Amino acid sequence: MSNTNQSTYTPSTSPSPNIRATLAWVDAYNELDVNKLSALVDESLQFEVLPKSLGRPISNKEEYLTNFEKHIIPLFKRFHASSEGESVLGSVYKNEYVIFLHFVPPKEGGDGLPKISVVKEFTDSHTTLEFIKEEQARAAANAKKTVSD
Repeated sequence: MSNTNQSTYTPSTSPSPNIRATLAWVDAYNELDVNKLSALVDESLQFEVLPKSLGRPISNKEEYLTNFEKHIIPLFKRFHASSEGESVLGSVYKNEYVIFLHFVPPKEGGDGLPKISVVKEFTDSHTTLEFIKEEQARAAANAKKTVSD
């Protein structure tokens, strides 16, 4: 999806394998596509949300993909890795991130791209927690309204 307010990155005409893998990972997020995401991460994946004060445990590949499928996809109808999204209730979500990716070499017979083995996502924890709290309150109000209608 395109957003005119968003700056875009134009890779070189021959980006490195790590850049190609990173761009594919960003596309999978933007498309909310758990299958594409799964193909890009290694079996040894460790996904960590920082700061540690959030108390989020490090996730393995299965936990990471399950969380994406059960908590990210149902919450958003539009999501840009540029930290801009829209919830299914129409709420605007904006956040700041720094994401560090570590790669392992591609496996023989694979698609030729390195696989992501470590993701460290540093997020604005206050914004994230407030958004989730407010979105849960909106969802509860909508459910109550639907029952009374």
